[in-house]
Amino acid sequence: KIESCGCKPMYLPPYSPELNPIEQFWAILKGKLKRHKLLTEEKLSDRIAKACNTIPTEILYNFASHSKRQIIQYYNKTTF
Repeated sequence: KIESCGCKPMYLPPYSPELNPIEQFWAILKGKLKRHKLLTEEKLSDRIAKACNTIPTEILYNFASHSKRQIIQYYNKTTF
């Protein structure tokens, strides 16, 4: 068991996107992709790459920081 190694397991809610930064990223990316129709000659992979490149790195760090705060609150059993 993991406890025998001195680790304490942490059980998270089954659906908790606030604890997973990639969920926040996908939400923004999907919003960017939905704003404009795909041109016939344009590849979806190219559109995704362009949309990804418009998301500032600072936003990605913010996603991670937010999730970290949420995980700490959950770990300390405080409310979200």
